Amino acid sequence: MNNIKRALENGQSIWLDSISRDMIQSGELQNFIDLGITGVTSNPSIFDKAIADSDIYDEALRKYAAEGANTQTIFEQLAVDDIRAAADILRPVYDNAMGKDGHVSIEVSPTLANDTEGTIDEALRLWQTIDRPNVMIKVPGTPKGIPAIEVLVSKGINVNVTLLFSIDAYTAAAEAYISGLSRYASKGYGTTSTVGSVASFFVSRVDTSVDAALPPNHKLRGKIGIANAKIAYLKFCELFDRKLGGNGSFFPLHSTGAQVQRPLWASTGVKNPDYPDTLYVDGLMGPDTVNTVPEVTLAAYNDHGNPGANLLEGTDDAKNQIMQLEEAGVSLDKITDDLLRAGVAAFAQSYESLLRRIEEKLNKLDH
Repeated sequence: MNNIKRALENGQSIWLDSISRDMIQSGELQNFIDLGITGVTSNPSIFDKAIADSDIYDEALRKYAAEGANTQTIFEQLAVDDIRAAADILRPVYDNAMGKDGHVSIEVSPTLANDTEGTIDEALRLWQTIDRPNVMIKVPGTPKGIPAIEVLVSKGINVNVTLLFSIDAYTAAAEAYISGLSRYASKGYGTTSTVGSVASFFVSRVDTSVDAALPPNHKLRGKIGIANAKIAYLKFCELFDRKLGGNGSFFPLHSTGAQVQRPLWASTGVKNPDYPDTLYVDGLMGPDTVNTVPEVTLAAYNDHGNPGANLLEGTDDAKNQIMQLEEAGVSLDKITDDLLRAGVAAFAQSYESLLRRIEEKLNKLDH
């Protein structure tokens, strides 16, 4: 048994933070699933790279352009084709897990991060267009995104809440899921167990920003990303009754077979070469969680990672490290606020870059 499957035995699903048509058609995605991967995530940056690095999209680009589609529509059609195909490949995982795993995520346009109604409309359209039960619609956990999450979940749509950096934002995302699922249950639309969600809590970007604010060789360098995530996990345990004697707001839903909204550790590729390359996988291993990893991190983890770690270990140390950071004059709240703004802007830039890439490809294909 490899480390990916050992992690699954310990309650953590490993998802691949990568997708491409070549990966789907060559059988590479199936090979990852055979290794133990139980999900896939995507975003405009991933699609940008996939389209740039391959000519496998050229025929579809010609076809959709000939039909008169603009670049935004062409991208969506390419993405829908890939997401639908990946979802079909992962469907046996989804069925075997009784809907609790085997998902593929696709993002609403990053330009809608501050548009609640626009996010709802696009998410509904993507959900209906892809028409696969194991798709998750990615919605940013911005102040305008949170109400959209509640509405979408209340309609039975699987949601991957992305760009979560702070405990407050994570809490808002979890409460939106619980509220939306309660509405879904009260309306009698269907079985609550069919609705799934993850809360994507970003890790390495926190360390990058905190490290830049601390003096060289400071003892807290490389510590706060995991500490922040561990505190989010404690909040998860509280909100979703994952502790002894738990009888909180999720308890009535849990009794109906509803799924918890699992924390998903995102941004877990190690950016600082001085840190172990499996730092954000080993340090965040625990039940009812997901870790979405790039291919290089996946290979490192499967080779020499530690699937036996537990998220509930060292939580007092994590709280102390957050306190010490404030004492050192570094505001984690400001850092997470800045990271959210920067994340929204970066996703929007990636989307614009992707559209330019499609335009460039079409121009080359025309000549």
